[in-house]
Amino acid sequence: MIKHRVFVAQCADKDNNNAQVLNSKALLNRLNIQGIEWIVPHYGDPDPELINRSNIRLVKYWRNRLWKWHKFLLYQSPVEAIFYPGPYLFDDLALQLRRRTWRKVPVIATLEGLVGGEDRDKKYSQWAGHPVYCQRIESTLLSRVDRVLSEADHVIAISPFLARMGRHRYGNKFSFIPLGVDIRKFTPVISRRIDRVQRFRVISVGSIQERKRPELFIKLALRFPQSDFVWIGEGNGRMDLLKIKEERRINNVFYPGLIPHDMLPAELHKSNLFLLPSNSEGVPKVTQEAASCGLPVIIFGFYEAPSVVDGQNGYVVWNDEEMFARVGELINSPEMARSMGIRGAEMAKEWNWDVVARRWEDRIRDLIT
Repeated sequence: MIKHRVFVAQCADKDNNNAQVLNSKALLNRLNIQGIEWIVPHYGDPDPELINRSNIRLVKYWRNRLWKWHKFLLYQSPVEAIFYPGPYLFDDLALQLRRRTWRKVPVIATLEGLVGGEDRDKKYSQWAGHPVYCQRIESTLLSRVDRVLSEADHVIAISPFLARMGRHRYGNKFSFIPLGVDIRKFTPVISRRIDRVQRFRVISVGSIQERKRPELFIKLALRFPQSDFVWIGEGNGRMDLLKIKEERRINNVFYPGLIPHDMLPAELHKSNLFLLPSNSEGVPKVTQEAASCGLPVIIFGFYEAPSVVDGQNGYVVWNDEEMFARVGELINSPEMARSMGIRGAEMAKEWNWDVVARRWEDRIRDLIT
């Protein structure tokens, strides 16, 4: 018997590989508490793993631009809660209408990264006690993000750091629950080669944009010509990077573009180290996936991602020279890299979506019952 209905304001399209959409699909596929029906929209073909789940009602959006109005109407559904609201115009207008017509229900939002300008960089840095860098977004979108997080009844942050920053800015309504990893797909290589004949392979995954700093892979390739550097992702700057590679005849750096998410484990298995040189992140899901595949991971410390424990399953660095040094250390010590990777794979067992999803489900149930 259905006691509660929850509208999930994220698409469940099969081919949508947006990070938040991937997370919501993985979570929805593991929700099992009886009595809750999850209303989930999709535009194209839905994720096949969600089709036959009795507790999920898939709703196909109207075609073309009408989908935005359909989403607006779904926000008005007779539900007991709204989960995962977006910060976009139709999400904002829909939530405002519910409030103004006295049909307010619990809104459960998520905090997966910090956004803003230099003023927020300074304030977050003050609160954190170390430099913090926000992802830059345009001002109207930032206003809507603030409104969603300010007016939400509860916000689930994906790291303790984000929960702490959220409480400073939006009030004491934050909890922390990590994202999960499908450890059935992202499994460690049982016997990763570490001989000197094999070229050490450093990999990163992310969109090619300024804040991700993919150009640093060119500098790394020049500094460590005995190793290969592969950046998987697409973006407006990719052709510029390929042009630099060709002009300077750099043969050990590669920007192959975007790949389907289900091909990512194979790319990680061919690699020896995962490196993410960006300064602004939340908890990069791919760092968890890389650790689960048995790779050591190097990230920057500005966003305090719990997926890397410095000196255990990789390194947390604070400037580029430290990053170069740690990369060189692991290139020259493949056995150390392998040992760190083994520890990372062991850590990743705690991020198993089958376990983590229950924590999300329990929290949402407690908020609506």
